[in-house]
Amino acid sequence: HLSRRLRETLESISDAFYLLDHEWRFAFMNSQAERLLRRSREELLGKNIWQEFPEAVGGAIQKRYELAVSEGRTIRFQEYYAPLEGWFELNAFPTSEGLAVYFRDVTRQRARDDHLRLLEAAVSRQNDILLITEAEPIDDPDGPKIVYVNEAFERRTGYSREEVIGKTPRILQGPKTQRCELDRIRGALEKWRPVRAELINYTKSGEEFWLELDIVPLADETGWFTHWVSFERDISERKQAQHVLLANEERFRFMANATGSAVWELDLASGRQWWSDGMREIFGHEPSHEEASSTNLRAHIHQDDKERVHEALERLRSGQEDVLREQYRFQRADGSWTIVEDRAFVVRDDERRVTRILGSITDISEKLQLEERLRQAQKMEAVGQLTGGVAHDFNNLLTVILGNGEILSEELGDHPRLKPLAEMVTNAAARGAELTNRLLAFSRRQPLQPHVMDVRSLIQGMEGLLRRTLPANIDIEIIRAGGLWMTEVDPSQLESALLNLALNARDAMPDGGSLTIETANASLDEDYVAREFDVGAGQYVLIVVTDTGHGIPPDELGRIFEPFFTTKQVGMGTGLGLSMVYGFVKQSGGHIRVYSEVGEGTTFRLYFPRSRTKGAKMEIEGEGRTTAGGVETILVVEDDDLVRQHVTLQLEALGYRVLAAPTGREALKIIEQTLEIDLLFTDVVMPGGMGGRDLVDAARKIRPDLKVLFTSGYTENSIVHNGRLDPGVDLLSKPYRRDQLALKIRKILDRN
Repeated sequence: HLSRRLRETLESISDAFYLLDHEWRFAFMNSQAERLLRRSREELLGKNIWQEFPEAVGGAIQKRYELAVSEGRTIRFQEYYAPLEGWFELNAFPTSEGLAVYFRDVTRQRARDDHLRLLEAAVSRQNDILLITEAEPIDDPDGPKIVYVNEAFERRTGYSREEVIGKTPRILQGPKTQRCELDRIRGALEKWRPVRAELINYTKSGEEFWLELDIVPLADETGWFTHWVSFERDISERKQAQHVLLANEERFRFMANATGSAVWELDLASGRQWWSDGMREIFGHEPSHEEASSTNLRAHIHQDDKERVHEALERLRSGQEDVLREQYRFQRADGSWTIVEDRAFVVRDDERRVTRILGSITDISEKLQLEERLRQAQKMEAVGQLTGGVAHDFNNLLTVILGNGEILSEELGDHPRLKPLAEMVTNAAARGAELTNRLLAFSRRQPLQPHVMDVRSLIQGMEGLLRRTLPANIDIEIIRAGGLWMTEVDPSQLESALLNLALNARDAMPDGGSLTIETANASLDEDYVAREFDVGAGQYVLIVVTDTGHGIPPDELGRIFEPFFTTKQVGMGTGLGLSMVYGFVKQSGGHIRVYSEVGEGTTFRLYFPRSRTKGAKMEIEGEGRTTAGGVETILVVEDDDLVRQHVTLQLEALGYRVLAAPTGREALKIIEQTLEIDLLFTDVVMPGGMGGRDLVDAARKIRPDLKVLFTSGYTENSIVHNGRLDPGVDLLSKPYRRDQLALKIRKILDRN
């Protein structure tokens, strides 16, 4: 029997409690137990627990209770009890009176834990950086310490979680990190206020990059601030574009202050208007001071804008407003139209009457074009990130579909009704692979294998292909410049890009015409690159592709490089050809411009950086080789179950002995325990904290001579830099056919 004091104690605790005697009968229970069990003491005291709660018989609760009694030790566990629709945490420990059980309802806690796990999984996969620090001490010289970073932080900064946890965000600061911004952030933190900032940070390797930070305080249930959460976005490209725009605006203001604007003055008494020489220098109109009037100015304003500009000017004349600022279309002397900004202000006499109006007209068409190109660059960047991610996931699926389709086609040779269906699957997968490869090209995530070469030889080699591809009513002319510089490009991707442009030209000339491909040396100066994005001044090899087709309307010209944008009829094109060309040129460090006139034709100008390295003979993959297997041992590392099973079967069918692992860490254990591994065939991007590059680095510490082949659905910074495979790296891009797999494996195994 329990003492009165003990009963009072057990009644006062927050946990539910009951005592079972040696016959499994309820000897005592507190009020919290009544609430959680939804049964009163009068119902349960003296009753057998297994009779009162028959659903627990034979389950985990009975087994653990009996184990606690038989072994004489405390057992703590969590279990879901369906009749009570909840999860419970139970502590069962034997006493001289029987079995004492403390328990509590943890249903909500488990739901929160599950929610947190889901949230962490989602955060770890986002592209934006997430960094969490302690809330204090803000006054400490080192500042609050980092407690969490996501995978995006590791990818962008080069620091691993282990390297930064316990450190402060100041490890990312460097010589150009803005002191004034840091002071502003500190001021906000001291007042526990959210703050947004743009900051220069540095990667582990010392690379400078821009971050946009949103820092907010995080409070606990009591309202006490415990942590700072910083959402960070890499805005380096945007900053570069803004820098170009600001530089041009500064140059524009200087020109306007000097001779860049056409200054005018209107005398209200006489109605005469004076123009500066800027009217001639900028717009080509000769100022006529003898016959100058405001009517002459209106004659050059676009018909659709005249009424609006006239009303604004009348508000100045009447004194309703003191300042005018209007944008409108203005005709140059050569008949072309431009967009101008007209700024004017009134001059009043002593009686506050308007006597004169002074203004200046500035050509702002170039400024507006730059702003539009900036918006276009931001849009193309966002679409590129999206399409690259989609293509990556599809390539894993296509690898399995394509490989199995090939096997089925071979196995169904004696089934004429089924074999075409298998071939249809293979062809569809191949078309899907072509689409994803174009998406990867646009998003600049396909691995390039550039060679230093003279592009004239490649274009000359394409001439026969072009003449077979284009109809006879299209004349093809190839103009090869003498003394052409060398450039470093991926020859297969360049050939594909030129073929895409040729096919587009064919579609633009249904009634025939001419296609001209010309090569030349070109230099882009500082003035030119100041008006463009993602291109530096210097020497380039230029390839010009011109057709005499129907041309591209101005309202479509700005969208032609967008994925899936096409003006062709349904079924006539995917809208990815020019996207692929754009992505390939940009990934090669080059520049692309297009010029078009409706009814006249279109010209694409492709610029590739000059290389001062001598060209080398290009090795043609698989030339003169047949599909062959072997008896060596290959370790396959792939986190996608379907792809791993598929590759394993393919390699075993080729005669190889195959070991397989789903993660880098499991693969490393196999390498440590197995001596006979001839080749490591590993995916690049894998979860678990050890990607393909990390695995190879660790494996070669154990086996320095281990041969390695990487595979990936898209390029990853660990093996590809500046769009190019690192030296000495072999890569088989997904999706691949069986003969491509066999040739690549055999080539590396046969390499000395």
